[in-house]
This record gives sequence, structure tokens and C-alpha cells, in this order.
Amino acid sequence: MTVAVIAQARMGSSRLPGKTLKSLGSKTVLDWVIARSQLADHVDEVIVATSDEAIDDPIEQRCRDLDITCVRGDPLDVLDRYRVALTRTEADEIVRITADCPLLDPDIVDLAIETRRKCDFDYVSTSLDGRYPRGLDVEVVRRSVLETTATEASDPDEREHVTLFVYRQPARFACAPVVCPSWARHPELRITVDEGPDLEVVRRIVDELGFDATSFRGEEVLSFLIEHPEIAAINRGVAHRHVS
Repeated sequence: MTVAVIAQARMGSSRLPGKTLKSLGSKTVLDWVIARSQLADHVDEVIVATSDEAIDDPIEQRCRDLDITCVRGDPLDVLDRYRVALTRTEADEIVRITADCPLLDPDIVDLAIETRRKCDFDYVSTSLDGRYPRGLDVEVVRRSVLETTATEASDPDEREHVTLFVYRQPARFACAPVVCPSWARHPELRITVDEGPDLEVVRRIVDELGFDATSFRGEEVLSFLIEHPEIAAINRGVAHRHVS
């Protein structure tokens, strides 16, 4: 089976405009997302899905610079962007990530893929476990299920949040959590980039540990934050937007 990561990205975030191309070390946040995804053993390709608004032209250009496929579509109908991305790949399995997770862990990506395959689930997610820190979020969905979702989902929330249609129907689709490894069981920590304090935290991690995008595992990041609670506290007050 072949696997494509589809990373949704945009510049027009209301909480941190332009976050996708903010600097992180010598690269951009998007560079890190792509490089970290490519480290996963089971991943065959990475596609970036952005909007067709002019504000997102720099994302397409950055993908060209990195020789990464970029698709564009409606800024709110993210699910349709995924549908377009499916026309650019023959992958059997789709990994959904967001471009605000520059410290995502390749081992967790592989674990999610292996979890889906082990029992032939339609959909698996780290969020269904509930013990991961924000920023290690990974979903894996069978291609045929995503195609069905793109055709049938009509609720605006389901169009925006891509997989909501699937996990709202556990009687129809076989859904399962990606069981959190013991080292990652720190839901109190944030290594995602939603707001300014989040960006400060990931920059501090990268600067103080001297990481580049291919030189570490997630366990090292979490250990560092646990050993340096003053850094982990910087973004503790940022609220995560939940969807149900």
C-alpha cells in the first residue's frame, strides 16, 4: 500500500497571520512540516493543500522551491482541497496533518499507519486517544473513505474539518485511536503553532537544542519541556479549539 501525507496550510490564520511561513531556525514552519513527514518510513509522498486566495501564493511558491506538490482550492471547504489532492496521487492511505505542527514525530506517523493497517480500520487518530500533546496530531484514513466523505459530507463543519464526517459515524466507519506511547502522554504540553506564544515555544526548543528538521525525535522535545517548565509555561494559556 502507498501512503500520501496531505498537509493543509494557509497564511490567513486569524490568531497568527502568516504562521505557515514564519521562520523556525534556518527554515520555515512549512519546511519543517514537510521534512518531518518525509522521515516517516511508511510515507511515500507529501502534498500541500492550500487555498486559491492570493494571500496563499507564497505557499505555492515555497512548495515549488522544495519540489513538493501543491494543490489549491476553496479557503473554507478544506475537504474539497483534499479531494483535489486525491486527483494528484494514487495513494491507498491518506495521512492528514496540519501545517501548524512543525515538530510532528515521524514515529507517531508510522504508528498511526500501522494501527490502521493492523485491523484494517477506516480511520485512526491520535485525537481519539486523548493523551497526546497538541502538535503530535496525526490522522490516517482509507482513500475510499475520504472519497466518500468528499462526496457526501454537506455540513459546513464537516467540509472545514475534513474527517469530522467519518468519526461522527462510528457505526458506519471503523474508527480507532492511535494508542499513545508512554513517553508522549503529556496532554498538558503544546508543541503546535496556533498563536504567538506557541511560536515562541517551538523557536526556543529549536534554538536551545540546536535541532534541524531531521535531527531529533518527539521524545527529546517533550523531555526538554518537562525539564524546562518555564518554557512549557509560555503557551500554557493558549486555548485549543475543539470540534465535535
